[in-house]
Amino acid sequence: MLGRRSLLLGAAGTLAAPALLRAQTGRKTIKVALAPSQPTQAETRKVWEPLYRMVCDRIGANIHLTVANDWASVSVAIGSEQADLAQLGPWGYVLAKNSSGTRVINVMLIGGKPIYHGLIVARADLKLEKFPEDAKGMSMQMLDTGSTTGWMVPTHYFRSRGIEPKTYFGRYAEGASAAAALMATINGQVDLATGWDTHRNTMIKNGLMRADANKIVWQSEPLPNEPIVVRKSMDEETARALQSAFNNLTPDELKALPYPYTGFATTTDEPYAVLETMGRDLGVLKV
Repeated sequence: MLGRRSLLLGAAGTLAAPALLRAQTGRKTIKVALAPSQPTQAETRKVWEPLYRMVCDRIGANIHLTVANDWASVSVAIGSEQADLAQLGPWGYVLAKNSSGTRVINVMLIGGKPIYHGLIVARADLKLEKFPEDAKGMSMQMLDTGSTTGWMVPTHYFRSRGIEPKTYFGRYAEGASAAAALMATINGQVDLATGWDTHRNTMIKNGLMRADANKIVWQSEPLPNEPIVVRKSMDEETARALQSAFNNLTPDELKALPYPYTGFATTTDEPYAVLETMGRDLGVLKV
């Protein structure tokens, strides 16, 4: 479904080899790929690099961290083994697992729980007594097609109700970042936008928006949270060492996590089966 994208490039602009790189010191170098979960790629790096550097150092490895343009790019990078370790959206993991056997090792916790919710938000002044019935003809901004709650989950919700989003809404668009979509409802550029509760709550806590600047008109059932994944061909020893390193971060070390994340836990692909079913229902995964 997704085109191949060159995410991790060497100094000369050539694709980095899929095997774990080794620095001159003899230490492995773990290639980490992240999506821009913060408003910018630079802010994403600032927030997450200390945590991933800590994990890599714990297993005696160096780190090479790249922040992609979108969630789909990270799924492609880990699936094509341009990256060794990635923090994916749940739907991105399902895509990577089904296309290339990407393996999940950990799930991220929020308030000690491995779940979160998808949202659809609206302009604060929008008159909506019943959703989605009263939203027909309004403008809708979705995120990129690699996003779990920005595209896949709301698309499945609409189609399960006999609604085709691209024709139901008067103006429909895909591809925005999570922050841009939220701000578009606040600035009056669109009526509705997709997203997820973790991201919206973080923007509010960081003073980037007020809680009443837009309003939630739909919330999904609980969904499995973001997974930490490794490429298919990673040796088991390294994968288990990384899994253990995430699980055994101390309370002081976990302070490096951005709000509202509280830790990591071992997981399997079982919690993500619900998303795989949605993908097959939508026809974007092979039956």
